[in-house]
Amino acid sequence: CCPLNCWPRRPLRCPALSVSGRQVPATSMFPYFMVLPVWIALAFLFPLVQTLHALKSKSEDRKTWLFYWVAYATATWVLYYFEWLIRIPFYVLSFYIDLYYEVQLLAVFFLVCPKFFVIKQIQEHLLSNTAAIENIVSEKLGQATEVATKELKGMKDKYF
Repeated sequence: CCPLNCWPRRPLRCPALSVSGRQVPATSMFPYFMVLPVWIALAFLFPLVQTLHALKSKSEDRKTWLFYWVAYATATWVLYYFEWLIRIPFYVLSFYIDLYYEVQLLAVFFLVCPKFFVIKQIQEHLLSNTAAIENIVSEKLGQATEVATKELKGMKDKYF
């Protein structure tokens, strides 16, 4: 007998989970037809209701939900232009299991779920490091201004 228990060769099997008395492979994904409705509920409708509730009750969570919507708009913009870059590790992983949409749903769930409320932790982290972030942004903006001025001056001399 082979010490690694590899003889005789048997087909590899994924471990199975028992769901409602039915054996389901552990690698099964969230059904694609459910991704969009769950995404809309988690990323849009639940935060919208919470935002309206915070505005109506004038609670301290107003700032957190405003931060969520700014982060939502930023993430939408980043995904629009750079989703191809973000998908690269998931593309490699998709040869075994496709988890891209599940990871997105899980990330949004952790951001907005009241038990975890990670968006508040991110907001507090950014607020506590505002001075350092401001210094870095102003330094990089100054460098970008210098480069743009130099290039515009070069273009002016060359073409005008």
